Amino acid sequence: MTSLVDELLPGTRSVLLAGAGGGYDVLGALPLWADLRAAGRDVHLASLSFSYLDGLDGARRIAAAPCLYEVGAAAAVETAYCPEAWLARFLAERAGVDRPVWCLDKVGVRPLTDAYRWLVGHLGVDAIVLVDGGVDAILRGDESSLGTPSEDLASLAAAAALGVPGLVACVGLGAELRDGICHEQVFARIAELARRDGYRGAAALVAGTPRGELYRDAVGYCFAHQATQRQSHVHRVVTAAMAGEYGEVAPHVWLSALLPMHWFFALDAVAGSHLFLDQLAGTETIWEVVARIEGLRAALPVRPRTTIPI
Repeated sequence: MTSLVDELLPGTRSVLLAGAGGGYDVLGALPLWADLRAAGRDVHLASLSFSYLDGLDGARRIAAAPCLYEVGAAAAVETAYCPEAWLARFLAERAGVDRPVWCLDKVGVRPLTDAYRWLVGHLGVDAIVLVDGGVDAILRGDESSLGTPSEDLASLAAAAALGVPGLVACVGLGAELRDGICHEQVFARIAELARRDGYRGAAALVAGTPRGELYRDAVGYCFAHQATQRQSHVHRVVTAAMAGEYGEVAPHVWLSALLPMHWFFALDAVAGSHLFLDQLAGTETIWEVVARIEGLRAALPVRPRTTIPI
């Protein structure tokens, strides 16, 4: 995968991999983490978090960016929801890498941008990759359903404002049937981004490969230690598809080889072609993001749901 890294992030030295949609999204960064380290890059992990960070023992709040916390392996406890802390512990135990996962509160675009800007300066980052569990982060805004867009769009708007080269990486295409995502419109969006020179290719997660097994082990480890907490539908179906499971296994759950694929896009192309992303820039809270998206969507000619003949 070294050649793919060189194609996707040429000339970079320090890369921030950030879960865009909250919680377990950052686990989708593990194969990229492995590829980048193998290619000699310095790699850091961040996550828009669903955890109660201010009440999490072992999480250190950053005074210069109050919505940002340094969360290391010591913060992992089974009675508190924090997959990011368990990911930090997994990497310390299994890979010998004792580094935090930088966690961001669910806030609006302005404070999120400030936190990312602090991280870029503090870590010397010269590229950022937003990792989405699912594909709703790349939608342009007028699709029949946007899934759960608030966290993804807040992350996208914040990252795009930094002026740092970046990518959006999606894993789990097909995992969001229960959110009403129309996959004909997803493929139409990928085609649009290709016309804008914003589609950067795809790579499979394959069982039995080092990157595939690191990802599966990390998901299994975090699930096992968060057994009494909520887990991730996306990563559950991705790992099932990696194991060769196929077809409709539950209502609104259809497994296929599309699920364990990373799809890569230029961050500036995704952000620059979104229909209303720039109107989220001044938001302070995630609830303001939610309300603004609802209002903007109401003013758009939303496309009817469509199908494809495959």
